[in-house]
Amino acid sequence: MYCCWDLAAEIHGGVIVLNPNDNFVDLKTEKERLSFSTREESLASTQSIPKRGSSSPEEHTSTAMNVAFIAHGYGGLVFVDLLVQRKQEVMNKVYSVAFIDSMHNTQHQTRGDPQIQEWIQKYCREWVSNSKPLDKAVGSLMKVNCPTVSAGTEKYGLAPSCCLHAIFKYLKSMLKAKTTTAFTYSPVATRSSTSKKRDNK
Repeated sequence: MYCCWDLAAEIHGGVIVLNPNDNFVDLKTEKERLSFSTREESLASTQSIPKRGSSSPEEHTSTAMNVAFIAHGYGGLVFVDLLVQRKQEVMNKVYSVAFIDSMHNTQHQTRGDPQIQEWIQKYCREWVSNSKPLDKAVGSLMKVNCPTVSAGTEKYGLAPSCCLHAIFKYLKSMLKAKTTTAFTYSPVATRSSTSKKRDNK
């Protein structure tokens, strides 16, 4: 069975797994793992400390060039927060986002910014747990959002695996559209254009 790494390899991409929900170490669990005494475990039972090198969910999520995000649940809210906080950087580097049962709220989080809302409409798609067949349009009355389609299952926990192939097909088409557009608008130097420039000097 294919996984994210296999599907990403097909479009010559890499995978970075972000887990912005997991930023703290439970001292009780850690002490049990390290076999500390029962007395020490009870003292630490309600304590947790930040993981070294880990930030808040919003700070944890950062981008490189030509990046696509697959954001599930709270990850969607974190991505939209990143988009609001670093609008130009994200718009320049992220070519598409696939939300899965996302907890984001476009209207509330973007504070009515029309540029962000237009970007989300154009470059994002959401798959939601629904009884309709995979990739069939699902109406969303609750929020101003991107196109929304069925994940092919009503079960929230199964949604990511059920729609993964559809998501990578979508991301591949979005990347192709971006690179085609970039190629179309790139000026190409030709012999005739170079000689014309020399003649005009």
